[in-house]
Amino acid sequence: MKGKLLNNRYLIEEKVGSGGMADVYKGMDTETGETVAIKVLKQEYSSDPQYLRRLGREAEAMVSLKNEHIVSFYDIGSEDDIHYLVIEYVDGRTLREVMDEKGAMDPDEAAAIVCDVLEGLSHAHKKGLVHRDVKPQNIMITSEGVIKLADFGIAKIAGKATKTYDGKEAMGSVYYISPEQAMGDTVDAQADIYSVGIMLYEMLSGAPPFTGDNAVQVALKHINEQMIPLTEAVPDIAPALSDVVSKAACKSRKYRYASADEMERDLKKAVRNPLSRFASLPEEALRAKPEDPGRGGKTRGEHATKVIIASVLSVVALFIAMFVMSLAGQKNAYAKAPNFLGYALETAEIYAENRGFSIEVTDHASSDEYPAGEVCGQSPAAGSKVKPGTVFKITVSTGMETVQVPDLYGLTVEEARKRLEAAGLELDTTISYEVSAKPVGTVIGQSVNPHETVMAGDSIRITVSKEVISETTTMPNLIGREIAEALDMLKNAGIGNYWIYVSDTVDNGYEYDDYQVFDQSPAAGMAVLYNSSLKVDIKMFKEDIGKYKAEFSENVTLSASSNEVVVTILTGLGEVVIYRGIYEPGSYSIPFTGRYWQNGNYTCTLYVNGSVYTSFTRSFE
Repeated sequence: MKGKLLNNRYLIEEKVGSGGMADVYKGMDTETGETVAIKVLKQEYSSDPQYLRRLGREAEAMVSLKNEHIVSFYDIGSEDDIHYLVIEYVDGRTLREVMDEKGAMDPDEAAAIVCDVLEGLSHAHKKGLVHRDVKPQNIMITSEGVIKLADFGIAKIAGKATKTYDGKEAMGSVYYISPEQAMGDTVDAQADIYSVGIMLYEMLSGAPPFTGDNAVQVALKHINEQMIPLTEAVPDIAPALSDVVSKAACKSRKYRYASADEMERDLKKAVRNPLSRFASLPEEALRAKPEDPGRGGKTRGEHATKVIIASVLSVVALFIAMFVMSLAGQKNAYAKAPNFLGYALETAEIYAENRGFSIEVTDHASSDEYPAGEVCGQSPAAGSKVKPGTVFKITVSTGMETVQVPDLYGLTVEEARKRLEAAGLELDTTISYEVSAKPVGTVIGQSVNPHETVMAGDSIRITVSKEVISETTTMPNLIGREIAEALDMLKNAGIGNYWIYVSDTVDNGYEYDDYQVFDQSPAAGMAVLYNSSLKVDIKMFKEDIGKYKAEFSENVTLSASSNEVVVTILTGLGEVVIYRGIYEPGSYSIPFTGRYWQNGNYTCTLYVNGSVYTSFTRSFE
C-alpha cells in the first residue's frame, strides 16, 4: 500500500497500526498538504456487507462530532476494492502504551486524563451516540498531552437495539465491557460510563478488576462478580476516588452515574477533596446485579451463558442468511435509508454507492445548520424503508445568507441601529464609550470593519464618543463578596467596565462559596482615574464551572511582539472570560471548548490586546 494514491488525493506513506477490521496508515492529503490517518478496511472484508456497513457507520458517527477530545473525521471513500476513512492523524501514543509503561498511574494524572475522556463522551452522548468500545487502546495522547477519543467503529445511535458481544469475543475489549453489553441487552450512554470506570480502576491499580482464561469467563464476571473496591486493592488510594470508580462501574444502572458530566463533576471533586465520601453507594447498590428481564426462573449465570451462546448462533445464522440472500438475489428486499445530512456532496455520493444507492441533486437552499456544499435535505428520509438501487433526491446547502457591514462611523446610536437593520444586521446591546475628540454621542469604532462580509442577522458592536472625565475613584474591596454585591459596588463607584474570570480552584488558602469573589485587579483601595479604559478583572469561585459547552476554532492574525487573546461571552452578570492565551506574531487557528453553567445563545467577543477583534454568537448546550 505504501506510495498508493487514493482517489488522486490521499497518499499512503507508512503503516502505523492494525485492528480487527482495518489497517491504519499515515498519509498526506495532497490537496491541503496536511498529514492524515487513513483507516483502510482489510482486504478479507472488502466485499463483506457487514464490515462495509460498519465502516460507513463509523463515518456517520464521526461526521457530527466536533470536539477537541475526539479524533476528527475528514472523509470517506473507496477505490476499486479499497474502502477507507480519512481521519485526524494523532502524533502520540495510546493510553494503553502509557499504562503498560507506567503500571499504576498517579491519581491526579489519571483523573485529568479521564476527565478529558468524559468531556469527549459527553459531546458524543449529546449528539445521540454511544461509543460502546471505550478502552485504553482507543484513547490517544498527543505529543502535546491532548487527550483524544478514537475508533467509533461500533458506535451506535442511542435507542437503536444492537448487540456488541458475539459469544467468543467482544467487538469492544471484554475487559471493559458493561454487564448489559455482555448479556446482549440494548445499551445507552451508561455503558460507556461503566467502561470508563473499569478503565480508571486499572489506571489507578495497575490491573483490571476482572480477568479470566477467555472472553466468556471475563464477561460472566462482569455480570455476576462484585469488584474489589479500590481502597482494598490499593490501600493508599483516597476513598473519594474509590467511591467514584465504584459508582461508575456499578453493575446496576440504577445506581451508576447517569451521565458523563455527572461523573466528571464528581471526579474533579474527588481530586479536590480526597477524604470525602460524597459519591459513596448505599449497601444495597454494592450487592445489586445488572437489571435482568427474567427467563422462567433460570439463574443469572445460566441465563447469561445461554444469551452468549445464543449470540454466537445468531451471528452464524446471520452470515448464512446473508449468503443465501446474495445467491437468491432477492430484488424485493428492503433496506434502511442512510442519513446523508451533513455530508459533503462527494462524500454522500461515495456513501450511497457503497450501499447500492445513488443520489441526484434536485435543489440548493440556504441553511443556518449546514455549511455550503453539505447535504441539508434528502428524500426518502433517513431511516425509512427503501429498495436497493433507490435514487435519493438531495438538497445541497448554499450556506447562510451573507451581507456587507455598513460604515457606521460618525452616526448617532439610533442612526447606526437603523442602518444596520436596513442591511439585515443587528446593533449589539452592549455599547462601549471612549473619550474622543470626535463629537460626543457619535460612533468612533465598530467591531467589524465597513464592507466586510458577515452572516445575515449577526450583531455588530459599536464604540461611541464621550466627554472627558478627570475625577478619580477608589477601588472598592470586592474579595469575599457575592458577585451580585461586588458588581453593585463597582456600579456605585462609577465603574462599569469589567471581565469576570471563573475558577473551580483557589490557591490562597481560604475556602469560598459559589459566586464569591476571591481576587481582583486593580487591588482594593487604589485611587484610579475613571475613564472608559479602566477595566477591572474579577475572579469568582464556582465549584462547577459549567456543564453547557460550545466548541470554538477561531482564526486570528496577530502582529504585535506579544499578543493577549481573550474570548468572552455576554451573560446576565456581564462579560465572562471563557478563554485567555498569549501568542507570538503570526496566524493561528485557536481551538478550545467554552463552558458555562446556563445553556442558551450568547454573544461572544474575541479581544486582541484589549481591543475587539471580532464578535459572533454561539449556542451553549
